[in-house]
Amino acid sequence: DMRVKRRQLSFIAGLVAFLFAARYFKVADLVLEANQYTDELLETLEPVAIHQNPDGEGKGIACVIEVSLKMCHGVGFGSLVLQTIDDITTCLALGFVPTVIWSECNYCGPPGHGKNYWTWYFPAINEGIEQRTKTVVCMGFSSEPFGRSVYLTQQGATGKLVDFRFANTESKMSEYYQPITAETRALASYVISGYLKPAAQIEHAVNKFYRSFLADSVNIGVHLRLGKTHVEEMAAMFHQKMPELQDFLQVVQRLLDDHSARNAGKEIRIFLASDTDEALKTFKAEFGDKRVLNINAFREQDMEQRVSDRSDGRLLGEQVFTDILLLAKCDYLVHDESSVAALAYYYNPNIKSHYVSGDDSDHRRLNAQPRFDSQELLRQATARKYHGIRDLSDWDSSSFWKQLKMKYRLMKTILMKDDETLSELRCFYSNVKWSMCREEFTDLKFASKYNLRDLIGS
Repeated sequence: DMRVKRRQLSFIAGLVAFLFAARYFKVADLVLEANQYTDELLETLEPVAIHQNPDGEGKGIACVIEVSLKMCHGVGFGSLVLQTIDDITTCLALGFVPTVIWSECNYCGPPGHGKNYWTWYFPAINEGIEQRTKTVVCMGFSSEPFGRSVYLTQQGATGKLVDFRFANTESKMSEYYQPITAETRALASYVISGYLKPAAQIEHAVNKFYRSFLADSVNIGVHLRLGKTHVEEMAAMFHQKMPELQDFLQVVQRLLDDHSARNAGKEIRIFLASDTDEALKTFKAEFGDKRVLNINAFREQDMEQRVSDRSDGRLLGEQVFTDILLLAKCDYLVHDESSVAALAYYYNPNIKSHYVSGDDSDHRRLNAQPRFDSQELLRQATARKYHGIRDLSDWDSSSFWKQLKMKYRLMKTILMKDDETLSELRCFYSNVKWSMCREEFTDLKFASKYNLRDLIGS
């Protein structure tokens, strides 16, 4: 309808003029760029693409997870894995057959060689399924506001699994990320046990270290990130203040005192995963060189430089993953907010969490038992996903004003996050040439709610 189109253009022109008047020159340019995505995204708010293989014969629907395609800006190894877990769970909830392809990331090799760098760290998942089946679903950019995580259960909360917090900030912020619960942990652990076992060479290195130093002792795992970049990120993005080194020392000392009183004569060791040499030196001085253990790994500026210039990507990834797995083998986990700590916590559902910034209520929540088993939690995730797809709005049949309101809200979300979301969109589309669904994504051919309903009903 030409009148509707004119109104839409008038609205966009007016919004751009307003932003110019407010001297947001950069944002005004972004509005024009963002507008090309909004109509297509509003069709579904579940940005996935469907690719048909003319020669495919296999049964089932392949679900291709390509989270590395939006990793242009130094996302850490832990965050990359958490986003992958989220997408695997989504595929399972929809009844699709998941497969993971990492082609472009700080912990990958050069893209474009047909190499799946996921297999550097994990065994392949349903390898080649995307070539054998007739129908392939590709998961697109998964950041808010594009769809809801199957892990999101708390009314009023937001975020993907990678955003979930050890802290509960509901009473402190109007918009807050969901706090991690026993059910979050149980479902993530279930997915990990089936799809994220370490690759043979990494598992061998972890087991060798464990047998040599940790097998006959009670072990306290400590993950400590006090590097300047992480501290600034926590303050800017999550409005959380990181504890001091002394706070970690106090928690560990309290654990040592409590355990020594209850288990006289039992040796206690500390496995430390830290991003600073200062922390390692201080812990060894405080608790003894023989008691405090660590792997040889890059730290501080050396690590940041290697991540930045993309050198030694595989070695960096293996070091981080080894730290995660050794932390997960401990009896206690002393930690603050981080993706590495979250993964260690998910990899071992029995590890006792000691969240340094937390209070008694956080401690109870993080160490509670889940109310449901993993199969029931996956069933609930499936119900949430089906319900979300069933209730997707009818963009085509909506009134003009409803369309305008929805479009405004989406563009506001994209543009008012320090360009973060739009930056991820740009990143995705610069890397989309490596995607299994590159033609569909390039042409902005997202699956509609009707396409999704047909697939999950087949």
